[in-house]
Amino acid sequence: MTAIAQTSMIAACLAILIYIAVITTGNYFTSESISDESPLSQQSQIDNAIHEQISTNLNYSHKADTNRDSLTVLLNGLKLNASEFILLYDSTPYASKGHIALNLPCNNDNPAVPDFQVLIGRAPDMVPTAMGYLGQISQPPQICMYHAQFGFGDPVTDVILKNVADKSINLTSPHSAVITTHESFLPTAPSFKDIQHQKGY
Repeated sequence: MTAIAQTSMIAACLAILIYIAVITTGNYFTSESISDESPLSQQSQIDNAIHEQISTNLNYSHKADTNRDSLTVLLNGLKLNASEFILLYDSTPYASKGHIALNLPCNNDNPAVPDFQVLIGRAPDMVPTAMGYLGQISQPPQICMYHAQFGFGDPVTDVILKNVADKSINLTSPHSAVITTHESFLPTAPSFKDIQHQKGY
């Protein structure tokens, strides 16, 4: 066996030993250092330890959770004044990739241009996403179908529906939103809400 091959094997073994030591040390401190604290504080420390191990350990390759989940939000009976919004989805601390379908009142001037925006992101950093109009199954002026996808760029933990019209809008039956997530993962950088949770909020 050549000296180069021996050196490579030694380096690989050393990396594996360091990796095992990091995990063992993390588990030890997680279990030993939180016994006298509140359950909320304990859970926060466990989450932080898991995040540290998953996000920063040697030779870690991220594998997302690809379990599919679907959520229907009934909007009937809701009134949104101009610029008001409703939070439809929050998966903090996990970011999600998915699709949203919406049954909403139509814009009387142009049904293809909705009176609403779907804001996505990690609160408070939210941006509007493009919505497609499904004219084939819409029934203006009461029912307009829109859809959008989210999470295929920057991480998304929050989905908001906002009234961007200059009037109040009453939502009635069968107005609704259906959110389907296809994949979730833990972003490497904590969000504003994650940082607040670490401070005990």
